[in-house]
Amino acid sequence: MSGGAGASRAGRLSALGRVELAEYPVDAAWAPDGRSLVVGLANGSIVRLQSAALTASPAEPPSVLQAHTHGVLALAWQKAGRLWASSGQDGRVLLWDARLPEPRLLHEERQWSERLAFAERGNALAVATGRTLRVFDETGTLRYQHVSHLGAISALAWHPRAAELASAGNGGVLLHRIDLKAAIGGSATAPTAPLALPLRAACLCVCFHPEGRLLAAGLQEGSVLLWNPATDSDSQLEGFGARVLAAEWSGNGRYLAGAGGNELVLWDFSSRAGARADPAAQRLPAHSERITAIGFRPGGNWFASAGQDRRLLWWRAGAGETPQDAHLLADECSLLRFSRDGTQLAVGDASGVLSIFECRP
Repeated sequence: MSGGAGASRAGRLSALGRVELAEYPVDAAWAPDGRSLVVGLANGSIVRLQSAALTASPAEPPSVLQAHTHGVLALAWQKAGRLWASSGQDGRVLLWDARLPEPRLLHEERQWSERLAFAERGNALAVATGRTLRVFDETGTLRYQHVSHLGAISALAWHPRAAELASAGNGGVLLHRIDLKAAIGGSATAPTAPLALPLRAACLCVCFHPEGRLLAAGLQEGSVLLWNPATDSDSQLEGFGARVLAAEWSGNGRYLAGAGGNELVLWDFSSRAGARADPAAQRLPAHSERITAIGFRPGGNWFASAGQDRRLLWWRAGAGETPQDAHLLADECSLLRFSRDGTQLAVGDASGVLSIFECRP
């Protein structure tokens, strides 16, 4: 690991260091305590970094796990636990225990499982494989299965307070109500039909409001759709000239950020900004090329954006059109992940570099 450590400055991202990886970093997941990070690479291996390796002067090199015979597709770690999961182009989904050296094979088939997501309580793992959604419990037992999604599943999001799971794809969004006690083993079936929101445009990303009342979905046609499942009503937020690949709520639910092409738009849902159906929109013209990742720091209004222009920008929602800090990456951004407590940010780029930042607004 190389790079200088910097003292934390208010409203800034301070570089802690960088890890030179052997391959393109596809995905990453933090352990709940922020002392461990796993990074999945395009060659199928997973690099595991312990707390000592997340500093500018690591005491020992990171460990490399030979996880998949082909590229890693997705990683996910329990919200508060020792289990984490990986999927790869070899068609396998692996369940890992942080205390054990070898994983358990959770699922395998010829199709790729490109999306993984742990429930907020950590007691369920959702796996999206083509048009099929499966949910496993902590023991690896299949508890729920839905095999006829509206289209190939491109995004998953768990409700923050309920056992509900949203799956989005080419045909729209489905909301599944999961009962982990209702089904056993391979005979798992849905106890009730999921609530469907059919769409003519492909849905590329999805995220729940922190209170769970609204679901935001980024569409290929260049807009963000807001869906209220309780009333089965929806509205659209326009303003993009390109498909919306990323959307995320702030921790307090006041702001929603969306990225399409090189356009970054921030919507304010506060009462001062008007009704929820018509939030105030602010364009943040800072990226010159396509934005590839955005993310809110957990629990606050600070967020980061990064893209093909190699710029990593640090924003405070509502503070104007100028970022509070900026860093230049070695190449275009491939991933952006905050630690659970929001004090660390891992940023991967296409050159095979993983940069670690300290963020203390």
